[in-house]
Amino acid sequence: AVEMSVRHFVEAIPDQPFEIVGKEGKVVGNLEITRADITKATKRPAAGPSSAPKEERRPSQADLPPREIIPKQISFGKRPEFLDYISGGTAISLAVAIDFTASNGNPGQEGTPHYFHPEAPNAWNDYEKAIFAVGSILAKYDADQKFPVWGFGAKYDNVVRHCFQCGDDVEVEGVNGILEAYRGVFHTPLTMSYPTDFTEVIRTAGLYASHEQKTAEEEGKSSYTILLILTAGNVENVRETKMELNDASGSPLSVVIVGIGDADFTRMEFLDDHDPSDTGRDITKFVEFSDYKSYNALTEAVLDEIPDQLVDFFVEKGVLPSKAEVEEIENITPAAADDDERTLTYFG
Repeated sequence: AVEMSVRHFVEAIPDQPFEIVGKEGKVVGNLEITRADITKATKRPAAGPSSAPKEERRPSQADLPPREIIPKQISFGKRPEFLDYISGGTAISLAVAIDFTASNGNPGQEGTPHYFHPEAPNAWNDYEKAIFAVGSILAKYDADQKFPVWGFGAKYDNVVRHCFQCGDDVEVEGVNGILEAYRGVFHTPLTMSYPTDFTEVIRTAGLYASHEQKTAEEEGKSSYTILLILTAGNVENVRETKMELNDASGSPLSVVIVGIGDADFTRMEFLDDHDPSDTGRDITKFVEFSDYKSYNALTEAVLDEIPDQLVDFFVEKGVLPSKAEVEEIENITPAAADDDERTLTYFG
């Protein structure tokens, strides 16, 4: 501990808010107080000619100048970076939600996003290409390679479902498992319906992300979830979607929305325009799949905002990266060029 006289303390105090640091070097709050406040609070009134000496009274809370207590922020010397968390063992989980609304058109009609090519089984439709391309980008950060796959916008038993499980398993294994779960939906008695509504899958993903984080905390680790939404339509309930995203920002979650097909996605621009007046953090990224003709360009667009979003969440929660886990440099491989096999596979 550092000892300092009141006079030296007053002379040293800056005329701006400063941090209060507790044990282990963690900042526990901010105090807004100036030299004038200290001087005024500690100055004793002069005694009058007939006044008798009074017993010195310890100042109460009411005597102290007003102060603003701000929620604690972590102290890390510098702001932690995305790689600090990843190398420290933060697990990334991927969840996928696929649009089965009528905005996709008739899946039996050639040229629509869900159309399967019976005469060319190796020719993928737009959703298969996007699942494989974007899914491969995000899945490589997932520790166990097991992903929940949900659908929305289909009608079963004459009831529109805005979030339903794709496939027989709660979680599928690998990107190929996502593709199989997606294709399997068309072997069920579904009817494509309206509207295009993301709110339920966002809410479900927020609960999933919180559960994954709680499970990780029990093991002394941390977890962050990325929800990938693939859609061919524009959301119709903009206000409700913004509110749901705002609520979900309290969870360790980012949402990547990929527009499929040649629809006009102008009404989706609000997803990338975060309102600073919102109480939640920015967790959304919108990408039009057809805008990208190479694997590396798509990778850059998809991952553009996720690192900052992850760091923002854990910094706000006061969660520091764990000690880095050492990896052999030989295991790190450079990214391939844009004209590699992946670009040819994903984009044709």
